[in-house]
Amino acid sequence: MTESRISPDSLSVPRSPRWLALGVVLAIGAIILIIVASDAKALYRVIGNVHPAMLLWPLVCTAGSYVAMAVSYQRIAAAAGLRIAFVEMLRLTLASTAINYVFSTGGLSGLAARSYYFTQQHGLSSGNAVSISLAQTFLTNFVLFAFLLWGLLNLLLFDPMNGPSQAIVGFLFLLSLSLCLGAAAVVTSRGARLRLSALLMRIPSLFSRVFRQREQVLRARLALFEEELHEGIDFLILQGTHMISPFVYIALDWFLMLATLYSAFICVEQPVPMHVVIIGFSTGVFLSLVNLVPGGLGIMEGSMAAVFAALGVPLESAIVATVIFRVSYYVLPLALTLVFSRQLFLAGRSRLAAAAAARREPSTR
Repeated sequence: MTESRISPDSLSVPRSPRWLALGVVLAIGAIILIIVASDAKALYRVIGNVHPAMLLWPLVCTAGSYVAMAVSYQRIAAAAGLRIAFVEMLRLTLASTAINYVFSTGGLSGLAARSYYFTQQHGLSSGNAVSISLAQTFLTNFVLFAFLLWGLLNLLLFDPMNGPSQAIVGFLFLLSLSLCLGAAAVVTSRGARLRLSALLMRIPSLFSRVFRQREQVLRARLALFEEELHEGIDFLILQGTHMISPFVYIALDWFLMLATLYSAFICVEQPVPMHVVIIGFSTGVFLSLVNLVPGGLGIMEGSMAAVFAALGVPLESAIVATVIFRVSYYVLPLALTLVFSRQLFLAGRSRLAAAAAARREPSTR
């Protein structure tokens, strides 16, 4: 595999304080809208009916999901010749997921964190480090699209819907099918990748009239995406059957994540079919991937609850269930990360400070 010309650090997307402040305001607004849309008495009644012992099920599913995620990373790294102990990989998984949770950048923040860790702690070349992270990210998104496709197909075939709802679900089904087929085409055909890259490179020109000063930055980031996309896909193709095991663990990871939300509905005594859980979950994940709100706070809960309510679930039960899911799968692991992976963050900060000082030193001579 060729050495990447671009550092993994460049994959991270910094945000200005103004954008973060705007995101916080939007988060507060989204939470207020959720509260206003719900019935306070019904909400308190749902909360009061939650049995504390039942909350163990979302926690067990969450733990299993993170373990499966860490094993998938471990197997992909092993395919690239990098042997990492499971406990170390689990800590890195928690840390990178926490970074993605706080900085919603479509997974780029966590990808950059993992790549940086591989290069700094294990001396892996930046090209291989980014390829490992991209391979896992690609397989993760492909499995998510596959789950969404299955959920939409079940909704179309087995749930009675009126004309407009059926049309919307049908459109989403075709969209998810197109995404799955497109992902498969990108893996199997370099020509398809080149066509995708050519299409993406037109974006800066389309936005140049509105964002003139950002055109070159956007063009550079898309060029980075194209280069690293080829690196990651070539890595996947080169490994061949070695990717079967990581793929299975990634599918298990998604299933247990969905089971976390499914068990959250059981906690509020409102069981929901798994294919409905998949649709509501996918909506929340997609809307919170890239947005101004830190961690998609309020956006994920509001969008999930709205979708579940549209599919016949009481709004108050949907709100409480999604909050249980949020706390179980994101908030508690984030707290564990801050406690047990503090040294990992401190080591990363010290190395970044040293690198910055080294870059400034020649200019002072």
